[in-house]
Amino acid sequence: MLRSSPGKLADLYKNLRHMLIYRILPLVFPRHCPVCDRLVSYGRSICPGCRDILPLVRGSLCLRCGKPVSRPDQEYCYDCRIFPKSFDGGCSLYLYNHITAPGMMGLKYHNRRLLASFYSQELVRHRRSVLVSWQADAILPVPVHPHKRKKRGYNQAELLSAGIASLLNIPHLPTLLLRVVDTLPQKQFSPQARLNNLQKAFRINPDISLKGIHRVILVDDIYTTGATMEACCRVLHQAGIRHVFVCSICIGVSRD
Repeated sequence: MLRSSPGKLADLYKNLRHMLIYRILPLVFPRHCPVCDRLVSYGRSICPGCRDILPLVRGSLCLRCGKPVSRPDQEYCYDCRIFPKSFDGGCSLYLYNHITAPGMMGLKYHNRRLLASFYSQELVRHRRSVLVSWQADAILPVPVHPHKRKKRGYNQAELLSAGIASLLNIPHLPTLLLRVVDTLPQKQFSPQARLNNLQKAFRINPDISLKGIHRVILVDDIYTTGATMEACCRVLHQAGIRHVFVCSICIGVSRD
């Protein structure tokens, strides 16, 4: 019976590990850059050059939702002035534009679930101090209706909130908030019509205990007018949750 020396076994293990990481895993779980859509090597989530062009949210921000505003002395964005929000504060990672839209659409509609890990890590890396300062008792996603979840196979907001909760070591409650009305797509409505469209769309899951939950972070992929977040926030407040904060991966700029 032939025996291999420890050195040969170590070399064999090293070669097999190299093959697994760099040849097999990329074929089984291919990763595409969220900006240019090219395949990236295993262990990476984005091309190094593309990371540099992602538009981080910076500068003067709305004191309520965290949306960029045009002037340093401007306290609130157009939507928060015209349609006041009841959540306590908000933050986002990137501006929603032609650079970030492909990644968001890939995550939301094209089963590119691996992007959720990248976005969650980046959000916590850049916004940890804000998220921690909110002292949340739990993190939860904006829910999707069961029909949409069945068709899509997942809720992208839930993938994001799970990653954020894990990185911050905060309890994750993905089923606390339920979507019970399958509303029409929001993009076709004005801001007020968006909120009206969402009336009675959400409710609290009666099977989830709210004991000890006073402050929560509500997570979604894209923040536009804030109508969806506001509708969720009102339901959470009615259930006795006093403080709601919102965060998203992408956000638009103030319309004024």
